[in-house]
Amino acid sequence: MKPVLNALTLMMVGVGLSGCGYLFGEDGYFRDRGSDYQTATIEPRMTVPPELQSKPIGDLLPVPGEVRAGGTGKYKVPRPQGLATGTEYSEYSMQQNGGERWLLAQHGTSAMWPRVRQFLNDYRVPVARESATLGELETGWLGFDVDADNPLVRRLAPAVGQNRRTDGQELRLRIRVEPGVQSGTSEIKVLQAQRSQGSTQDSWPETSSNSNLERAVLAELESYLNQSGGADSVALSSAGDAPAARRSSLDQDGAGNPVLNMNTDFNRAWAAVGQALASADIHVDDLDRSAGVYYVNPQQSARQDKPGFFGRLFGRGKAEADAQQRTQVRLTPVGNRVQVTVEDSITTSSDSSEARALLSRILENLN
Repeated sequence: MKPVLNALTLMMVGVGLSGCGYLFGEDGYFRDRGSDYQTATIEPRMTVPPELQSKPIGDLLPVPGEVRAGGTGKYKVPRPQGLATGTEYSEYSMQQNGGERWLLAQHGTSAMWPRVRQFLNDYRVPVARESATLGELETGWLGFDVDADNPLVRRLAPAVGQNRRTDGQELRLRIRVEPGVQSGTSEIKVLQAQRSQGSTQDSWPETSSNSNLERAVLAELESYLNQSGGADSVALSSAGDAPAARRSSLDQDGAGNPVLNMNTDFNRAWAAVGQALASADIHVDDLDRSAGVYYVNPQQSARQDKPGFFGRLFGRGKAEADAQQRTQVRLTPVGNRVQVTVEDSITTSSDSSEARALLSRILENLN
């Protein structure tokens, strides 16, 4: 039986090879035409009989007489141009998140505190109370009609809005200078209160009585800071009594576990922690924004090359083991701040010393 099979196999191979020659050989249907130019013949130019009119005929594809070779070196992609920092760059910008507004300054609180005080002084706005520790200034009451000649009142009056009274009304402001989420920045927030003249109401509302006036004060402050001169010398001379509070601090919870408290909303805390992890060179394996969790590997560099296809294929067991051991950096909103904790799982806290070391690295890259 085996000799018969061997003979059939040889016959099949022979037929297959002959078939390939029929298709792809020199005389095959799909023959190689790459050397046909060697057998080409040069034909004389086409001539037009003299009794017929014709236009000059030129070569459609003329062959150049000399072709110079281009550069043989490797092409190096140029570096991208840096961001413009000329006249269009502004050190101050208005920001908004929902109903909250603030003025973002590219300077620390020690530089911005005296500038804000100088703003009130130049606009002849009386300061009723100030606290450098809290970074807070409260102005006295200003009447729209009684203090109509005040520079700030004149600037704010057109922004009151339609169907809103100004006669017999007075306002005051609470300006707060806070550290920004990013290092070396400040956030200036304004709360505006309004009442009838002669009223004894003295409490501050949760939000501004007139959001238009709040926006107008921030816009006026932004314009003043952009145009004011000599602000640096004023800031340096008064830097000693500037606010010293930090936006984030490393504390402990009731069980003694380390907790990073961030005095900001969840959206900004989430972005700031992500940037801090990248700045601290901590590898982020995965993230779940809806749960507020970054899955990190503190022992792995963020710049470490990712494994290729075969690395993932043959290292799958190791990857699954690492996934079970990865650390969770969890963000939890608590009131008007966000708490950042380090956990091994949703029910198990990480080792206290390791958690504190990781939170310290995050804090160092936040401030």
